[in-house]
Amino acid sequence: MRSQTLRRQVYVPLTVIALGCVIAAGLLWHSKNGAEAGQDNKTTIVPPHVLRQHPVTFGVADPKLIHQSRQVQAAQLARMRSIGITSIRLDANWDWVQFGGPRSYDWTLLDAEIHSARAAKMKVDLVIVGCPAWAALPGTSGDSAPRPASAQQFAGWAHAVASRYAPLGVNDYEIWNEPNDTKFWQPRANPAFYTRMLKDSYRAIKRVDKSAFIIAGGLAPIPTLNGSIGSMRFLRAMYADGAKGYFDAVALHPYCFPALPDTFESWSAWSQMSATNPSIRSVMRNHGDGRTPIWLTEFGAPSNGPKGIGQNGEAAEFRQAIAFSKKTGWIGALFVYTWQDTSTNPRANAGWFGLVNTRYQPKAAYWAVKRAIARKA
Repeated sequence: MRSQTLRRQVYVPLTVIALGCVIAAGLLWHSKNGAEAGQDNKTTIVPPHVLRQHPVTFGVADPKLIHQSRQVQAAQLARMRSIGITSIRLDANWDWVQFGGPRSYDWTLLDAEIHSARAAKMKVDLVIVGCPAWAALPGTSGDSAPRPASAQQFAGWAHAVASRYAPLGVNDYEIWNEPNDTKFWQPRANPAFYTRMLKDSYRAIKRVDKSAFIIAGGLAPIPTLNGSIGSMRFLRAMYADGAKGYFDAVALHPYCFPALPDTFESWSAWSQMSATNPSIRSVMRNHGDGRTPIWLTEFGAPSNGPKGIGQNGEAAEFRQAIAFSKKTGWIGALFVYTWQDTSTNPRANAGWFGLVNTRYQPKAAYWAVKRAIARKA
């Protein structure tokens, strides 16, 4: 849900309009397109495939960390570790490193961030994402999130990233962020091209590290509208275009506020993982991927702002999400979005997704995450 086209030093927080419209758009989509979601007012909830408690990676998606000093990075990563967080989701943005052209590399900021994470004994989910203007699809070079012109050229970037960071112990690579959403893939979502990019990147990374774990980029919780494509439809199209066998997990961003994970709502991206019919899980099972895990690489809720649900509501979202993840065998990871609030503006949701506030003071969600991760079944 957050912007992923930062240019080196500039942080652009979570898009307010994207989050503010998720619920309203979801309701509109449900009322007008119920057939696609397979839902009506008489829907019977399909229970998830629940197993005994199993190991789950708990992480934080933190696009802001790269712009902090090494001292602040170390301090915040240590605090994350202290509450049970063992992985961090970071962007390897092509535009940050090769903004100067195909033969120009500036790894400075990304190197420092990766070294901080590994020094803190954190695993890293490295999102291979972004496109410099010189490599963008013609006509999109001025856009905020242009799609690459060449899948093979993007795979070359993936190869460079893996070659640099696999020796440091980076093993998890997520290919793009929310490719089904026009806010992060312009000009229009294109599952066929994304699948080519995924396949080429899979091969490129595996040539560097056969043990690498490749994650199909986190799908956004949006309706099929104005060039964007709903997650289930996008995933079906990926399978139709030959994606099977070219990922080790499917990543989702199942934001569901103001509903809680334990509350069924047909528009809720959390419910659509397994409780709707069809669901993301049923699509995967129908294509022979019933044993392939889902990674929840962004999840959270704003504690303030027009759509804010309060600190207690934010805490409840995480308590339920973590408990569900522990008992659900097909969930491999859950990443909190995000570590720190980015503003105190009460008129915007975007700045209120942190576990700590702008002064680094713990919010209720901080303690909820710590206790939920530590709690035994």
